[in-house]
Amino acid sequence: MEKVIFSDLDGTLFYPKTKRKMVPGKNKNFIDRFVRDGGKLVLVTGRGHMFADKVCEYINHQVDYICCNGASIYQNGIPIKESSFEPETLKEIIDFTAKSYNTRTVILFTKHRNMVFPKEGLALWVKLFYPIYMGMQGSYKEVIVKDNEAYREELEKGEVEKAMIFFSATPLGSNKANAANKELRKLFGDKAEFSWTNQCIEVTPFGCSKSNAISYYLDYNQINKDNVLVVGDSGNDISMFEAFKEESYCMAHAHDDVKKHAKHIVKRFYNLEDYIYPSEENK
Repeated sequence: MEKVIFSDLDGTLFYPKTKRKMVPGKNKNFIDRFVRDGGKLVLVTGRGHMFADKVCEYINHQVDYICCNGASIYQNGIPIKESSFEPETLKEIIDFTAKSYNTRTVILFTKHRNMVFPKEGLALWVKLFYPIYMGMQGSYKEVIVKDNEAYREELEKGEVEKAMIFFSATPLGSNKANAANKELRKLFGDKAEFSWTNQCIEVTPFGCSKSNAISYYLDYNQINKDNVLVVGDSGNDISMFEAFKEESYCMAHAHDDVKKHAKHIVKRFYNLEDYIYPSEENK
């Protein structure tokens, strides 16, 4: 089998989340079968490479991964491409959203630190609930550095691969993030990439998107585009849906604004087997 599945994690491979197992059993069984038959799985996620390593350990397959929405690409655990922001560009974007939308919480994903945000100046809801939220994440928990000096240091040294700008933990916050995402694309679209995910905006260096990273990976490994399936559920997956339209699969629980960009809708990640292993029973 020459098929390659490029899969998002949260809301896709992890769906429905089981804090103890990380990847639901039926999804894991499908991966085992697919890889055993010669297929290739590549993780495509907004999370950092340290967490992707953790996923590989759990599924017991050394798969390749694209992290921070395309800012870094790893093959056999080694980076083959890495991108980061020009410090002044990222600061300009952060300052603009703070002044225009009163955003007070930004998390940085960097080359050497997984997630960094300042200890002070955070929105009240983050101070109160984020530590509790992370403590309840079980197998999905990530290493966080909460330190003012570390945050300033990462902004200055130019190794930030992705920034998440949070609005508020309410439906209104999601609407504001959606509107801000459109404005940021107009104002800074020649300096960075933007994608809307619920109550936040994910920002990556210019040219760093999931679709561009997948194309780079395919060229690097001389893989035919016709052998590719892409699956995801959120705004940062739209670029790969559009680039690989014929074999694009969106999760049924995704927002309608995301689903409309994919050709196929699936309820679970393991439902891909209906397309990869067609039979009379599932036609």
